[in-house]
Amino acid sequence: MKKLSVVIWAATALMILSGCSKQTATEESYADEKMNVNIQAVDAAASAPVHSTVTSAPPQLAYDYDYGFSSGTKGVDALINADQSACAKAGQAACQMISMRADNNPGSGFVRKTLELRVTPEWMKIWQGQLSANLKNSNAHIFSQNVTSEDLSLQIVDTDAHLKNKLALRDRLLNIIKNNPGKIGDLVEAETQLSQVQSDIDSAQSTLAVLQKRVATTHLTLTYQSEAAAASHNTFSPVTDAFRNILNNMMIMLGIIISAAAFLIPLLIVIVPLIWLFVKWFRKRKASKIGKA
Repeated sequence: MKKLSVVIWAATALMILSGCSKQTATEESYADEKMNVNIQAVDAAASAPVHSTVTSAPPQLAYDYDYGFSSGTKGVDALINADQSACAKAGQAACQMISMRADNNPGSGFVRKTLELRVTPEWMKIWQGQLSANLKNSNAHIFSQNVTSEDLSLQIVDTDAHLKNKLALRDRLLNIIKNNPGKIGDLVEAETQLSQVQSDIDSAQSTLAVLQKRVATTHLTLTYQSEAAAASHNTFSPVTDAFRNILNNMMIMLGIIISAAAFLIPLLIVIVPLIWLFVKWFRKRKASKIGKA
Protein backbone atom coordinates (compact mmCIF):
# COMPACT_ATOMS: atom_id res chain seq x y z
CA MET A 1 0.00 0.00 0.00
CA LYS A 2 2.88 2.30 0.81
CA LYS A 3 4.50 1.53 -2.54
CA LEU A 4 1.22 2.30 -4.33
CA SER A 5 0.96 5.75 -2.70
CA VAL A 6 4.55 6.53 -3.73
CA VAL A 7 3.77 5.62 -7.36
CA ILE A 8 0.61 7.76 -7.35
CA TRP A 9 2.53 10.76 -5.90
CA ALA A 10 5.28 10.39 -8.52
CA ALA A 11 2.74 10.21 -11.37
CA THR A 12 0.95 13.30 -10.06
CA ALA A 13 4.24 15.23 -9.88
CA LEU A 14 5.11 14.27 -13.48
CA MET A 15 1.67 15.43 -14.70
CA ILE A 16 2.08 18.79 -12.93
CA LEU A 17 5.57 19.30 -14.39
CA SER A 18 4.35 18.36 -17.87
CA GLY A 19 1.43 20.80 -17.64
CA CYS A 20 3.74 23.64 -16.55
CA SER A 21 6.17 23.01 -19.40
CA LYS A 22 3.33 22.95 -21.92
CA GLN A 23 1.92 26.22 -20.53
CA THR A 24 5.36 27.89 -20.71
CA ALA A 25 5.84 26.77 -24.31
CA THR A 26 2.35 28.00 -25.19
CA GLU A 27 3.06 31.41 -23.65
CA GLU A 28 6.37 31.72 -25.52
CA SER A 29 4.67 30.73 -28.79
CA TYR A 30 1.91 33.28 -28.14
CA ALA A 31 4.47 36.03 -27.41
CA ASP A 32 6.36 35.22 -30.64
CA GLU A 33 3.14 35.25 -32.65
CA LYS A 34 2.14 38.56 -31.02
CA MET A 35 5.54 40.07 -31.86
CA ASN A 36 5.24 38.95 -35.49
CA VAL A 37 1.70 40.32 -35.75
CA ASN A 38 2.79 43.67 -34.30
CA ILE A 39 5.77 43.95 -36.65
CA GLN A 40 3.53 43.13 -39.61
CA ALA A 41 1.11 45.83 -38.47
CA VAL A 42 3.99 48.32 -38.23
CA ASP A 43 5.15 47.37 -41.72
CA ALA A 44 1.66 47.96 -43.07
CA ALA A 45 1.45 51.33 -41.33
CA ALA A 46 4.86 52.36 -42.68
CA SER A 47 3.92 51.49 -46.25
CA ALA A 48 0.50 53.15 -46.09
CA PRO A 49 0.25 56.35 -48.14
CA VAL A 50 0.05 59.67 -46.36
CA HIS A 51 -3.16 61.59 -47.07
CA SER A 52 -3.41 65.24 -46.21
CA THR A 53 -5.99 67.89 -46.83
CA VAL A 54 -5.42 71.59 -47.28
CA THR A 55 -7.29 73.49 -44.60
CA SER A 56 -8.79 76.94 -44.87
CA ALA A 57 -5.70 78.52 -43.29
CA PRO A 58 -4.17 81.52 -45.08
CA PRO A 59 -1.68 80.64 -47.86
CA GLN A 60 1.93 80.18 -46.87
CA LEU A 61 3.78 82.46 -49.30
CA ALA A 62 7.54 82.78 -49.78
CA TYR A 63 8.51 86.16 -51.24
CA ASP A 64 11.51 87.03 -53.43
CA TYR A 65 12.45 90.70 -53.92
CA ASP A 66 14.91 91.81 -56.61
CA TYR A 67 16.23 95.40 -56.81
CA GLY A 68 18.67 96.89 -59.31
CA PHE A 69 20.50 100.15 -58.59
CA SER A 70 22.57 102.36 -60.88
CA SER A 71 25.11 104.91 -59.73
CA GLY A 72 28.69 106.04 -60.17
CA THR A 73 31.56 103.81 -59.08
CA LYS A 74 31.86 105.55 -55.71
CA GLY A 75 28.09 105.55 -55.31
CA VAL A 76 27.94 101.78 -55.86
CA ASP A 77 30.52 101.20 -53.13
CA ALA A 78 28.75 103.56 -50.74
CA LEU A 79 25.36 101.96 -51.35
CA ILE A 80 26.48 98.36 -50.91
CA ASN A 81 28.53 99.26 -47.82
CA ALA A 82 25.46 100.91 -46.28
CA ASP A 83 23.31 97.82 -46.88
CA GLN A 84 25.97 95.46 -45.53
CA SER A 85 26.38 97.60 -42.41
CA ALA A 86 22.61 97.67 -41.83
CA CYS A 87 22.44 93.88 -42.16
CA ALA A 88 25.36 93.28 -39.82
CA LYS A 89 23.94 95.75 -37.27
CA ALA A 90 20.55 93.99 -37.24
CA GLY A 91 22.15 90.63 -36.39
CA GLN A 92 21.72 87.10 -37.71
CA ALA A 93 18.19 86.81 -36.36
CA ALA A 94 16.94 89.65 -38.59
CA CYS A 95 19.32 89.60 -41.58
CA GLN A 96 21.60 86.92 -43.00
CA MET A 97 23.97 87.45 -45.91
CA ILE A 98 23.79 84.51 -48.32
CA SER A 99 26.34 85.64 -50.92
CA MET A 100 28.15 88.64 -52.40
CA ARG A 101 29.51 88.76 -55.98
CA ALA A 102 31.57 91.46 -57.71
CA ASP A 103 32.43 91.91 -61.41
CA ASN A 104 34.88 94.74 -62.07
CA ASN A 105 36.60 95.85 -65.28
CA PRO A 106 38.75 98.92 -64.53
CA GLY A 107 39.64 99.43 -68.19
CA SER A 108 36.03 100.01 -69.25
CA GLY A 109 34.78 101.45 -65.96
CA PHE A 110 32.46 98.48 -65.50
CA VAL A 111 31.40 97.81 -61.90
CA ARG A 112 28.69 95.34 -60.96
CA LYS A 113 28.07 93.88 -57.50
CA THR A 114 25.32 91.60 -56.26
CA LEU A 115 24.29 91.15 -52.62
CA GLU A 116 21.96 88.29 -51.65
CA LEU A 117 20.22 88.44 -48.26
CA ARG A 118 17.53 86.63 -46.28
CA VAL A 119 15.73 89.06 -43.98
CA THR A 120 12.69 89.29 -41.75
CA PRO A 121 9.63 91.30 -42.86
CA GLU A 122 10.34 93.86 -40.11
CA TRP A 123 13.90 94.47 -41.37
CA MET A 124 12.55 94.66 -44.93
CA LYS A 125 10.12 97.42 -43.96
CA ILE A 126 12.85 99.43 -42.21
CA TRP A 127 15.19 99.03 -45.21
CA GLN A 128 12.48 100.12 -47.66
CA GLY A 129 11.74 103.15 -45.48
CA GLN A 130 15.39 104.23 -45.61
CA LEU A 131 15.89 103.38 -49.29
CA SER A 132 15.03 106.83 -50.68
CA ALA A 133 17.50 108.57 -48.36
CA ASN A 134 20.27 106.07 -49.17
CA LEU A 135 19.71 106.51 -52.91
CA LYS A 136 19.84 110.28 -52.55
CA ASN A 137 23.07 110.15 -50.53
CA SER A 138 24.70 107.83 -53.09
CA ASN A 139 23.33 109.73 -56.11
CA ALA A 140 21.77 106.46 -57.33
CA HIS A 141 18.44 105.39 -58.78
CA ILE A 142 16.48 102.16 -59.24
CA PHE A 143 16.62 100.72 -62.77
CA SER A 144 14.82 97.42 -62.03
CA GLN A 145 12.46 96.08 -59.37
CA ASN A 146 10.74 92.67 -59.26
CA VAL A 147 8.65 90.85 -56.65
CA THR A 148 7.69 87.17 -56.94
CA SER A 149 5.98 84.76 -54.55
CA GLU A 150 5.63 80.99 -54.21
CA ASP A 151 2.78 79.25 -52.38
CA LEU A 152 4.25 76.59 -50.06
CA SER A 153 0.98 75.70 -48.32
CA LEU A 154 0.60 72.24 -49.86
CA GLN A 155 4.23 71.28 -49.23
CA ILE A 156 4.02 72.38 -45.60
CA VAL A 157 0.75 70.50 -44.96
CA ASP A 158 2.01 67.30 -46.62
CA THR A 159 5.35 67.43 -44.79
CA ASP A 160 3.62 68.06 -41.45
CA ALA A 161 1.19 65.15 -41.98
CA HIS A 162 4.05 62.87 -43.01
CA LEU A 163 5.98 63.87 -39.89
CA LYS A 164 3.02 63.16 -37.58
CA ASN A 165 2.54 59.69 -39.08
CA LYS A 166 6.21 58.90 -38.64
CA LEU A 167 6.13 60.05 -35.01
CA ALA A 168 3.12 57.81 -34.31
CA LEU A 169 4.89 54.92 -36.01
CA ARG A 170 7.99 55.49 -33.89
CA ASP A 171 5.88 55.36 -30.70
CA ARG A 172 4.33 52.03 -31.76
CA LEU A 173 7.76 50.57 -32.48
CA LEU A 174 9.06 51.68 -29.09
CA ASN A 175 6.03 50.09 -27.41
CA ILE A 176 6.68 46.80 -29.24
CA ILE A 177 10.34 46.73 -28.24
CA LYS A 178 9.62 47.52 -24.56
CA ASN A 179 6.51 45.45 -23.89
CA ASN A 180 6.71 42.45 -26.24
CA PRO A 181 9.68 40.21 -25.50
CA GLY A 182 10.22 37.77 -28.30
CA LYS A 183 12.91 36.28 -30.47
CA ILE A 184 16.20 38.10 -30.96
CA GLY A 185 15.58 38.29 -34.72
CA ASP A 186 12.23 40.01 -34.22
CA LEU A 187 13.75 42.56 -31.83
CA VAL A 188 16.57 43.28 -34.27
CA GLU A 189 14.05 43.78 -37.08
CA ALA A 190 11.97 46.14 -34.94
CA GLU A 191 15.05 48.18 -33.95
CA THR A 192 16.12 48.37 -37.62
CA GLN A 193 12.71 49.73 -38.56
CA LEU A 194 12.91 52.17 -35.64
CA SER A 195 16.24 53.49 -36.91
CA GLN A 196 14.82 54.01 -40.42
CA VAL A 197 11.73 55.73 -39.04
CA GLN A 198 13.90 58.06 -36.93
CA SER A 199 15.93 58.94 -40.02
CA ASP A 200 12.71 59.79 -41.89
CA ILE A 201 11.58 61.92 -38.94
CA ASP A 202 14.83 63.91 -38.94
CA SER A 203 14.58 64.48 -42.69
CA ALA A 204 10.95 65.60 -42.48
CA GLN A 205 11.72 67.95 -39.59
CA SER A 206 14.58 69.54 -41.56
CA THR A 207 12.40 69.98 -44.65
CA LEU A 208 9.58 71.49 -42.61
CA ALA A 209 11.99 73.89 -40.89
CA VAL A 210 13.35 75.08 -44.24
CA LEU A 211 9.85 75.65 -45.64
CA GLN A 212 8.73 77.52 -42.55
CA LYS A 213 11.86 79.69 -42.66
CA ARG A 214 11.17 80.59 -46.29
CA VAL A 215 7.67 81.72 -45.31
CA ALA A 216 8.81 83.62 -42.21
CA THR A 217 11.62 85.48 -44.03
CA THR A 218 12.13 87.29 -47.35
CA HIS A 219 14.75 86.50 -49.99
CA LEU A 220 16.28 89.80 -51.11
CA THR A 221 18.65 90.21 -54.08
CA LEU A 222 20.33 93.61 -54.57
CA THR A 223 22.26 94.42 -57.75
CA TYR A 224 24.47 97.52 -57.89
CA GLN A 225 25.67 98.66 -61.31
CA SER A 226 27.81 101.63 -62.31
CA GLU A 227 26.40 104.19 -64.73
CA ALA A 228 29.43 103.74 -66.99
CA ALA A 229 28.50 100.10 -67.42
CA ALA A 230 24.86 101.02 -68.07
CA ALA A 231 25.80 103.72 -70.58
CA SER A 232 28.01 101.30 -72.49
CA HIS A 233 24.87 99.60 -73.81
CA ASN A 234 23.08 102.19 -75.97
CA THR A 235 22.31 102.95 -79.60
CA PHE A 236 25.90 103.96 -80.47
CA SER A 237 27.48 101.00 -78.72
CA PRO A 238 28.29 99.07 -81.95
CA VAL A 239 30.16 102.10 -83.40
CA THR A 240 32.09 102.89 -80.24
CA ASP A 241 32.92 99.22 -79.72
CA ALA A 242 34.18 99.00 -83.33
CA PHE A 243 36.55 101.98 -82.87
CA ARG A 244 37.67 100.59 -79.53
CA ASN A 245 38.45 97.22 -81.09
CA ILE A 246 40.33 98.38 -84.23
CA LEU A 247 43.73 97.25 -82.97
CA ASN A 248 42.26 94.03 -81.66
CA ASN A 249 40.66 93.26 -85.04
CA MET A 250 43.93 94.03 -86.88
CA MET A 251 45.79 91.60 -84.66
CA ILE A 252 43.14 88.96 -85.29
CA MET A 253 43.51 89.36 -89.08
CA LEU A 254 47.31 89.23 -88.81
CA GLY A 255 47.01 86.03 -86.80
CA ILE A 256 44.76 84.52 -89.48
CA ILE A 257 47.29 85.44 -92.23
CA ILE A 258 50.18 83.93 -90.28
CA SER A 259 48.18 80.75 -89.64
CA ALA A 260 47.28 80.49 -93.34
CA ALA A 261 50.92 81.01 -94.36
CA ALA A 262 51.97 78.27 -91.96
CA PHE A 263 49.69 75.87 -93.84
CA LEU A 264 50.54 77.10 -97.36
CA ILE A 265 54.35 77.27 -97.17
CA PRO A 266 54.86 73.46 -96.96
CA LEU A 267 52.48 73.02 -99.89
CA LEU A 268 54.25 75.66 -101.97
CA ILE A 269 57.62 73.96 -101.38
CA VAL A 270 56.28 70.83 -103.06
CA ILE A 271 53.81 72.24 -105.59
CA VAL A 272 55.95 75.06 -107.11
CA PRO A 273 58.83 72.77 -108.25
CA LEU A 274 56.33 70.34 -109.74
CA ILE A 275 54.64 73.12 -111.69
CA TRP A 276 58.03 74.44 -112.92
CA LEU A 277 59.08 70.96 -114.11
CA PHE A 278 55.76 70.45 -115.88
CA VAL A 279 56.05 73.79 -117.70
CA LYS A 280 59.63 73.06 -118.75
CA TRP A 281 58.69 69.61 -120.06
CA PHE A 282 55.71 71.05 -121.92
CA ARG A 283 57.90 73.70 -123.64
CA LYS A 284 60.48 71.14 -124.69
CA ARG A 285 57.81 68.96 -126.15
CA LYS A 286 56.27 71.89 -128.02
CA ALA A 287 59.67 72.94 -129.37
CA SER A 288 60.42 69.42 -130.58
CA LYS A 289 57.09 69.27 -132.44
CA ILE A 290 57.83 72.62 -134.09
CA GLY A 291 61.32 71.39 -135.14
CA LYS A 292 59.89 68.26 -136.74
CA ALA A 293 57.30 70.28 -138.59
